Amino acid sequence: SIFCLASASAAGLPLCPYYCAMSRDGVGADEFMVMLRHLAEASNAIVRQTASRGLPRENAVASGRLRLLVARLECVVHSAQDLVSSAAVLLCLAVLKVSLKLVMLNHALPCLRCSLGRANKAGQVDKLTSLHWTLANLVVQLQGQRRERASRHKAVGEFLGRHRTSSVLSIRVRRHLDRVQPEKVRDDNADQLRRFSAELMVDLLEEMRVPPFSAHPFFVNLRTKHPHLVRELCHEALQPMLKAPDDIIFMAGEVCSKMYVIISGHVQYCATVQQRDAPAGSVPAIVKRTLHGGQWLSEAALWTGWVHRGELRAITDCLLFALDASGFARVISSHKSAHTYAAAYARKFVEGLNRGLQTDLVEALYLSEAGGNDQ
Repeated sequence: SIFCLASASAAGLPLCPYYCAMSRDGVGADEFMVMLRHLAEASNAIVRQTASRGLPRENAVASGRLRLLVARLECVVHSAQDLVSSAAVLLCLAVLKVSLKLVMLNHALPCLRCSLGRANKAGQVDKLTSLHWTLANLVVQLQGQRRERASRHKAVGEFLGRHRTSSVLSIRVRRHLDRVQPEKVRDDNADQLRRFSAELMVDLLEEMRVPPFSAHPFFVNLRTKHPHLVRELCHEALQPMLKAPDDIIFMAGEVCSKMYVIISGHVQYCATVQQRDAPAGSVPAIVKRTLHGGQWLSEAALWTGWVHRGELRAITDCLLFALDASGFARVISSHKSAHTYAAAYARKFVEGLNRGLQTDLVEALYLSEAGGNDQ
């Protein structure tokens, strides 16, 4: 396997058991909306970088009239979907409103009883009045949920239109948004919804031309020669993670089984590491670095047994993708040439890791030497 080949050439980093604990981030509609916001920020950053370098955008060649026609057709499709999805909610609200009006008519009975001297004892509430209050509260809650749902769908529609998302993917996003409404998320479907969210995030990033591993040499090379494999890898082993400011993502000494890719936001890595071959009593090196979208950490977890050397803390709201090492090995091993390429890369990576300062910031430095083995 990849890990056996890597550890065989790297006596300094023996293979150790992997600990797989997938992120338990929320899968509700609010979390999904936050992820979309981070995707928009990542896409805007790429656009700004492209503009600053004076590079032409890929979609600038398309015909203006054709683009306008496609946009109008997509708008019609989206409007029809919104109408169909909201019809059931509107019907329920209409029925409840009629029921509320009937109850309001009967609400005069307590007053009539009081005027006739048939009022209840002090401190007691008439059953009809209690029913009226209950139904009124229910209608208010449903109206609030409907406004929140409409607000989310409007924001998602603006996001999809702004980034010219394809019709097929737009439909999937809207359907998923309906599935992750708070009242529909349960313990028995949380894992499935989390998987759908991850797949949609990956597909959106692809259409927005912000692939998760766009800056990583190994995955850029792998994507060029095995695009279907990278897509399978993203769907099978990639997990989105939302973090708030001051959230600790990992700490020094924890067993690591994931590589972390920053999509949007800023995180800070701090580590105190003893330099290799340093004399006894020497002061350890202090490593402190702020990272942003497009950068990654803990790549070593993919190639050998790894323990975090430092602490990673979120500075701002951020979206990260965690690539599970066992899922990565399972997907890569299914393709012979990709596995051969990854094994050669793993040997070179771990050899370099053993020669240098071992931190979670160690990146791909030996791809050019390993790349020739992918035939």
